Amino acid sequence: MTAQNGPGKMPPDSPPLYHEVGLLEQFNLPPHVIRFIRAHQRQLWRIFACVVALALLVAGIDAYRNHRQIKAAEALDAALQAESGQREQLAQVSKKYSSTPSALWAEVALAQLDEEEKKISEAIKRYQSILAWLKPDSQLEPLIRGKLAGLEEQQKNWSAALAHYEVLGKQEDYAAESRLGMARMYEALGQKERALARYKKFVELTAVSTAESGEDPRRQLVLAHLELLQEQETK
Repeated sequence: MTAQNGPGKMPPDSPPLYHEVGLLEQFNLPPHVIRFIRAHQRQLWRIFACVVALALLVAGIDAYRNHRQIKAAEALDAALQAESGQREQLAQVSKKYSSTPSALWAEVALAQLDEEEKKISEAIKRYQSILAWLKPDSQLEPLIRGKLAGLEEQQKNWSAALAHYEVLGKQEDYAAESRLGMARMYEALGQKERALARYKKFVELTAVSTAESGEDPRRQLVLAHLELLQEQETK
């Protein structure tokens, strides 16, 4: 005989009259998510702590890097304005703040000092080191390469200068200048046919700029020199 529910009895399958509501329930999370979080809360807290620690570490590194770059810029500015001991101060900036933009510019300034003091070999080595430091897409790269080409040409290192001019020739903004440099190098190496081809290319490339901004004095000299070389070739 089935027992009847009395006044003080509840059906066995009835929901509890009181259900404790925790913080997770207040976020309206699905029940299975709440169960997962409570079952793995220790591991989740460890992961959360690691994430926070990593974020603090990254922030600290960024703050240190920014502070170092500011100090490097101040040291470079002081070195450039120094009336004495400039070379020593620039070398200190390069050494103490290596891998910063200020260290790079300190090396450029040191190379320029080498040029001013007629230490061409030292300047070439320093510019080569700077060139190896730069990224291929750096806007400073063609300027340093052009400087190297000129110094190698000054030292009569024709092949080394030619190599730099050839690389410069791949960039549109330096196409005409590089062809003129290559022509001089080929002529110095006795390769007149190649020199003639580069001189002609220079004249062709500067025709547009001449029409826009006026006659280039170098172009007239190259035209005259080109005629002379062509006369020599026909004899």
